[in-house]
Amino acid sequence: MAGTSIQLQFSTYHKLFTFLFFKLVFIAIAFSQQAVSNVPSSQKNIFAVSAGINTGFVIVHTRDVQFTKGSRPVGIELSASWQRNDSATLNVCNCYPRKGVVINYFNMGNEKLGKIYNAGFFLEPTYKIGRHVFFSFRAVLGAAYGTRPYDSIRNPINRAYSTHMNAFLMLGTGLYFRMNDHLWLHTSLNFNHVSNGGMHLPNKGIDWPTVGITLSYQKHPTTYFTGKRIKSMAWKNNSIRWDATVFGIVNKIVDENKKEHFFPLVGVEFSGSKQIGNLNALTLGTEIFTDPGHALDVKIKNFVSASPVRAGLLFGHEFLLGKFIFSQRIGFYYFSQMPYDRFYHRWTITYRMNNHWGVGASLLAHRQVANFFNAKVTYSWQKRNGIH
Repeated sequence: MAGTSIQLQFSTYHKLFTFLFFKLVFIAIAFSQQAVSNVPSSQKNIFAVSAGINTGFVIVHTRDVQFTKGSRPVGIELSASWQRNDSATLNVCNCYPRKGVVINYFNMGNEKLGKIYNAGFFLEPTYKIGRHVFFSFRAVLGAAYGTRPYDSIRNPINRAYSTHMNAFLMLGTGLYFRMNDHLWLHTSLNFNHVSNGGMHLPNKGIDWPTVGITLSYQKHPTTYFTGKRIKSMAWKNNSIRWDATVFGIVNKIVDENKKEHFFPLVGVEFSGSKQIGNLNALTLGTEIFTDPGHALDVKIKNFVSASPVRAGLLFGHEFLLGKFIFSQRIGFYYFSQMPYDRFYHRWTITYRMNNHWGVGASLLAHRQVANFFNAKVTYSWQKRNGIH
């Protein structure tokens, strides 16, 4: 970029994407292996392959992506999935969860956005609502390749993404209709997002909702387990889990003179988590961190000085999946001189190595724009069933 603009990126760019992607893979494995004892041998995982099409529109979520107005993405999709079908899994979640891999291609309907190729791993709890009808939620995390990133000379209008490689996120819901013993028709509503997590500017991101229709094929006819569900209430004896966390990452600034500057982003967090079900917990906490890289970015762009320190309150929800915790939290800055909204949101994946220590990664975002990724180490203490 010309003038006083800068480009901010993380020095661990590719490592973080790989880390987050495989964390979700491990979550799926952990979830699929929960309570495998007493599983009837006749109830095996259901393997299926699918193909489908998607179409939708791009959301003009900020003035910087006004050029996307009227874009109509059209995509094709291929996937493979494995679905649990046993009493132990039904007792845990009252559902038949799928895990799988998906690849898709979107012509974004806008020459400045180009084409987007995505590949990822998905989790999809499915709920039986009729003899031949299932309701589902799907979450996908993976990588995206965009053919037309921002370029100050060749494509200066595209401020949605500035790197070929990006993160791909998708949330969707839909219905499965059994056509016969081998074929299922899946209709879905999906929300897709592509960005690089604020690692390289400009990075306003692409958001596009779609409707999809997919045909799934499974080789063997299946009867779904419908035995009586047995709920475990042991979690009620667990006390609040207290977490003390240290987090950070290293930012690399490349200024208009192509000179590199490295800045550490470091912080601490303290929070409590109260379990409210086998798989769910509510959490409340506070964090404080120093972010000199983004503070310098604000000073150069807006000609104002801002403290690199930010502090916020966090409230949200956790999915408790064996050794893994996936949290979604809303934050409120009670101290921040940055020109950001007071409210923000955090998405975090934690792997619990034992009862006390955990490692993970987190994304902080303002509205639809990612601010930064970070790695983290957590120390926890809790009485489980009355025992430390």
